[in-house]
Amino acid sequence: MSASPADTQACEECGAAIYPEHLERRTADRWGGKLLCPHCLRGKQLERPAIQHGGPAHRERTYRRPLLVGSPHATRCRAFHGKLSEAGLAHLSEQINEWVDAHDDVEIKFATSSVGVIEGKHAEQHLVVTIFY
Repeated sequence: MSASPADTQACEECGAAIYPEHLERRTADRWGGKLLCPHCLRGKQLERPAIQHGGPAHRERTYRRPLLVGSPHATRCRAFHGKLSEAGLAHLSEQINEWVDAHDDVEIKFATSSVGVIEGKHAEQHLVVTIFY
């Protein structure tokens, strides 16, 4: 059964058609608040690797509990990581700054950092920055 034009959506990055089966299989999804086609989503995932939690890379989610704006207490956290190299640290800074710019409702309460090994193709030392907001 083919999808009707009313069932399709457009990628907010390139304008390509996104069919319901793309969303069901999660080959198309939201990234940084934008609905992306499978091609653009793959590009973003490769461009900005996220910490794996036993599943697909980090996706924006909607949570039930509201943010505590004006309070010293944090409601949520977001982790970022990058390789321990000059280019890796520059990329990490870019990731964090772009995320903060894209989320006007975020009020950062505090942040922590640690160094550890991230398992992937190769076990490498990474700087992990956790932002509590």
